[in-house]
Amino acid sequence: MSATELLEQVKALPVAERGKLLDAIIALELDEAPAAAGTGKTGRLVWPDIEARSRDNFGDRVFPNPVLLEREEGER
Repeated sequence: MSATELLEQVKALPVAERGKLLDAIIALELDEAPAAAGTGKTGRLVWPDIEARSRDNFGDRVFPNPVLLEREEGER
């Protein structure tokens, strides 16, 4: 049975029956959730040091911020 056929049959159910079906599906998902949660990697995410990479590439140069320059020109 395809997903489309299944959806058509679910749409044909009375509203109360659809509610029971959805409750049963949610209950199945909640039963399987603890098993699925333990399979992933745990630990802290390590972000790259963008500031250090920038210093390596450009040294200690400070580049002007074009947005701030445009705002200053607009205030004049």
